[in-house]
Amino acid sequence: MRYLFGPRGRKDLATLLSHNPVLGFDFDGTLAPLTEHPTRSALRPTTRKLLTRLTRLYRVVVISGRSRADLEPRFAGVPVAGIAGNHGIEPFGQTREVERLVEGWRRTLANDLSHLPGVMVEDKRYSLTVDYRHAPDMEATEAAIHRAARALPRVRLLGGRHADFNLAPAGAPNKGTALRRFVSRFRRHAALFVGDDRTDEDAFAVNHVRLLGVRIGRRRSSAARYFLREQREIDRLLAMILDEATNLGQ
Repeated sequence: MRYLFGPRGRKDLATLLSHNPVLGFDFDGTLAPLTEHPTRSALRPTTRKLLTRLTRLYRVVVISGRSRADLEPRFAGVPVAGIAGNHGIEPFGQTREVERLVEGWRRTLANDLSHLPGVMVEDKRYSLTVDYRHAPDMEATEAAIHRAARALPRVRLLGGRHADFNLAPAGAPNKGTALRRFVSRFRRHAALFVGDDRTDEDAFAVNHVRLLGVRIGRRRSSAARYFLREQREIDRLLAMILDEATNLGQ
């Protein structure tokens, strides 16, 4: 991986922007800083202002593990071109069948994990997140959740950050699916995608599209070609895109 703000990264970004790409972003840990209380997550005022300016020049989309109902109010006043929730299942794979499957998982995990302190199962209708950041014994709790999750039918463990598991139906649309669909919808042939965790790897690995993947935080095993050192650098990236757009006469 290369640091995006080096000479090679700037050149590759400028080349990508000349192809009028779709600009895709994860939310938590990417556009918005991570927080101990996810309900309080929000764009910084500077990020909101830069992103709003960017929507006037490019198709900007948000692809997140959160539900669309959760995400949409957080972008009030920012005219993004599309929002995909539940890791891309909303709107590209939301069915009653998936909803029933996930509801069954929720009931099973509520029973199987009830003896574990500090564990919360977040039901997002088409996927689940099992959060154990407040568990007193993190290692044992992680192992127990992993065993319980693997016993569920038709489940895919998407991973997550330090202390959560994201569970989605195997074979369902993912963040890569969502990015491809948006590129096709807007009749583009190129895309930027910026994300920060393991669930974003599906987008970083998209083929048949001129793609520039940027990961928040360096990780050698990532499919992203470039990285930013920390979430705060997102404003610098948005500002750089705006500057490049000016140079291209957009």
